[in-house]
This record gives sequence, C-alpha cells and structure tokens, in this order.
Amino acid sequence: MRHVTRVFIGTLLILLASFSAFATTDNYQQLLDQAEAVRTQSPQQTAQLVAQLDTHYQDLSAYQKQQLTFLKAYIYTFQGKQEDAITWATKIVDSNHPEIALKANLLLATVYDHRKDFKNGYAFLFNALKLGGSLNNEELQVSLYTVATQLHLSANVYGKALEYASYIVNLASAPRSVCVGYALQLNATIKLTKAYSQELLKKAQQACIRANEPLLLHSISLYIAEVELVKSPLYVRDSMLTVLPELQKIGFVYAVIQAEYFLGSAELQLGSYAAAESILNKVYQHAMQLNDTQTANKAILLLAEAYNKKGNSLAAIDAYQQHSAALHSYIDEYKQRSVAYYLAQVDFMESENKLALLKSQNELLQLESKLQKDEKLSTLLISITLLALLLLIIYVLNSKRLALNRLATTDFLTHLFNRRYFNETVSKQLDNRRQQGEYSLIVFDIDLFKQINDQFGHAAGDKVLTAIAQCCKEQIRQQDILARIGGEEFALFLPGCALADAQDIAEQCRRSLEQLAIPFEQQTIKVTASFGVAASQTADFENLFKQADDALYQAKTGGRNCIRVYNIVNNKNASVA
Repeated sequence: MRHVTRVFIGTLLILLASFSAFATTDNYQQLLDQAEAVRTQSPQQTAQLVAQLDTHYQDLSAYQKQQLTFLKAYIYTFQGKQEDAITWATKIVDSNHPEIALKANLLLATVYDHRKDFKNGYAFLFNALKLGGSLNNEELQVSLYTVATQLHLSANVYGKALEYASYIVNLASAPRSVCVGYALQLNATIKLTKAYSQELLKKAQQACIRANEPLLLHSISLYIAEVELVKSPLYVRDSMLTVLPELQKIGFVYAVIQAEYFLGSAELQLGSYAAAESILNKVYQHAMQLNDTQTANKAILLLAEAYNKKGNSLAAIDAYQQHSAALHSYIDEYKQRSVAYYLAQVDFMESENKLALLKSQNELLQLESKLQKDEKLSTLLISITLLALLLLIIYVLNSKRLALNRLATTDFLTHLFNRRYFNETVSKQLDNRRQQGEYSLIVFDIDLFKQINDQFGHAAGDKVLTAIAQCCKEQIRQQDILARIGGEEFALFLPGCALADAQDIAEQCRRSLEQLAIPFEQQTIKVTASFGVAASQTADFENLFKQADDALYQAKTGGRNCIRVYNIVNNKNASVA
C-alpha cells in the first residue's frame, strides 16, 4: 500500500488540464486567460498575475470575479494553505456557471481528500461527476477524469483508476491533456501491476516534454521510483538528485517530500546509513507537519532500520515506538476512507497492513535479543511487541466485522441494500415518533423479467439488474434508501418526501429505465418497469409497504410500464402514467 500524498501529487493535477476561459477583448480577461494558461507550468507567475488582478477586483465582471476566486483557491492549494483554499473554493462551488462549479468541486475533492476528510472528498467528487456529464468540453472532461483517477488511486481501486486514466488518453488531443493521460495511465499501471512498460514510460515522458509540463514530467520519475527502488537503488538515487532541485524550484511541497523519501530509501539500500538517517529524519518531520501519516509511517520505519544498521539500538527502539503509533493512526485513517468509499479493497489493505505490522514485530524481536542484559529495555521491548500484536488483532477483527456487516446488509449483485436491511432501517425510522412530516415508499418491478432470462440467459438477467440499480441510483437523493427486495423487485424509501414529489421521482426512474439500452453479446436489451407509490404521515412500515405493493399490483395488471398511486382516502389506486 503506497502513500496518499504521492497520489495527491497527481491529484492536484486536476488542475493539470487547464480549463479554457471564454476569452474576451478586455485587458482583465486577457490576464485571467494568461494566468489560467500558465498555472500548472509556472505557479509563481500565476500568483503574480492573481495579485495584480486582485487590486482591480471591483472592476471585474461577475464571471471574471469567479474565475479569479478559483485561481486564488488553486494557488493556496499549491502552496499547501488548505484552509484558505477551501474558503475561496467554497464561494464558487454552487456557481451558476457549470465550468466554474466543476473546477471548484474538483479542487475541494482534492483538498478534502488530502486533509483526510474522506466523506467530503468523495462527496465533492460525486458532485463533479454529475456536473461533468452536461459539459461537452475536452479540457473539462480531462480535469474531471484526472481527479477521479487520483481519488480511486487513493482508495486503492486501481482497476477503476486505470479505466479513468484510459478515458483521458482516448479523448485527449491537446498536448497538455495527452501528457496528463499518459502520466496517470503509467501511475495507475504501476499501482495495479507493480511494473511498467518502457513504451508507456516513453510516451508519457515525450508527451509531457511536448506540453512543457515540468511538474508532471518530474512526477513520472517519482512514479517509476516505486518499481526501480528494489532492483536499482543507485538509479533511483541519481534520478532523485536530478529531479529534486527542479521540484524545489517549482515549489510543490508534496512532490518535494516524495522525492526526498525515495532519495533516503535509496541511500539506505546502498548502505549510506548516515545520509539516509539525515534525509529520512527530514522527511518524517515534514510529513508530520503536513499531517501525512502514510509517508511519516514509512519514513520512521526506514529511519528505525537505519539506526539499527548503525548499531544505535536505543534510537531504533524509539523509532519503532513512533512507527507503531503512526501505524495505528494510519489504520484509523483507512477505516474512515473505507466507509466513505464503499468499493475500497478491504482484503488487500488488510494483508498489506498485516505484513507491515508483522515486519515491525520481527524487527522488535531482533532488538530484544540484542538487549537482553538490560532489564528495563527488555521490558519496554516486550511491551511494544505486545502492543503491536494487540493492534494486529484489533485491526483484523474490525476488518472482518466490517466485511461481514457489509455482506449482511448488501445485495451482492447490485450493491444495493438487501431486503433485511431495508425492512429494519425503514421500520426504525417510522417507529421514531420524533420524525415529522410526510414520507413515501415506491415499490417497482421489472416487467416480463422472466422473458429476458429465457431469451438471453441468466447472465444477461444479472447485467440487466445491475444496470437498473445504477440507473435508479442516479435519480434519487442522498438520504433516500434504495434496495433490491426480491428477484426483480426493488423498493425506494423517501423520508421527508411528499406524495407529489415521490410521483415525480418514480416517473424519472420509469422514464430513465424505458430509455435504457443494455448491451449484451452484440445485442441490446430494452426494459420497462411498473411502479407503486404510497405516502403517509402516520402509517407504520408494514401498512405503508402493503399500500405501495397494492399500487404496484394495479400497475402490473393495468398494462405495465406505468405508475399507480395508492389513494388512502378512497382505498383505490390512482393512475399516473
């Protein structure tokens, strides 16, 4: 498992596909366009242009003020001033200009992810993906997929990250976009396979040279250092000594700390323990200042190894203690990310962290044998070993608990909630007497689903169910609860939703499913669904579900591909569609 911050290197590279401003003839717009064009190549020049424009803020148009606000947020992000970046980007996150709103959402997703506020990070990414669907602009799409790639890398969903990076390569035509695409494709490939091809490396380097993108060009050296460190530490040391001064000139602190980490790692493998100790200690201190627990954790572990190689057992013990604390913090961080990103690979992370804990335990046991004559140190060493074992047991048990809980509440095929979770959760909400206002329930069923299975096979039926689940998830609100409650039957609970609004949501789902074209083995499968809707302010779950189910029955017998609403006054079902 590699560190979040190096993923963040590329993540700021949303930000690498510079968005085209809509040029005007006035001088202010020319300065804004210039700042937008050079911000990834020369952040210092961009900062100077922003400062110049800021003195004329009141003279700018409303749109130009929003452009300037984004540039300010970008500069603050690049400088590591995350609070200021969030303050400025939040001002324009709901802009009525889609391209401005998209850029603000992407920047906030990047910053919150690096701050380890994963809930907000992935929420802003989701918002950006929704906004991006309505924008037919190459540079905006490249920026969107850039951040999507980086946040999937952060979550260790490397296959999906590679898929997004490949989108960039396929749609890119501008030199800068081509550079971004190949660089991210290289990074995701290395994460996924722990290897890379010389052909892909050459494409990425040449593309970034043509685009005059020094930050991404030097970041490529950081990507491949992860692979080359084991088999060629001398190459990595020489490479880092070359790129480190260039990264320091650019001033991107997150790239600088990664270059220093790889330099210290290479020095350690080459036997230059004093140099490794000096560099890694600097990396550890810097990472702690940036709240980068992953890099700090890895740096202090290598630092302990350097102390041990030099025979400084006391310093090594202290470093291993710090490593245990840092590893505990990192495990907590991973748990939070797993909750925020449902598809994170729990088993992979579990094995990686288990190996790290066992390695730490092994090193501690080796030190114990060297210090048996010192009773106090031996006691301390045993305590640390027991702590490492306890952390391992707690982590493994908690990971298994999370995995089992997910299996118990989730439908394995559609990744929606299952019937058990849906019934229990909605029942609890309705039993809560503090809940006020109207609530609604929609039950819907795929029309003639058996014919799909009979004609195309069960594999096609599974694909249809998955596609329908994804289609309906895109139509609902964040607080709504969508579940697969039977073979082809689904239910949607809408808290705080009046009947008229529930009918609108049902109609959106019905129309979207009707328009859905599902490819399967060179064929296209079309589907429709029938919907039953019920609403109440007092009904318990059992009665509300029966009302919606009765309405669904009327929809199925009334011609299918329609909506029926349960009329509680007349105990009849009203036709909607």
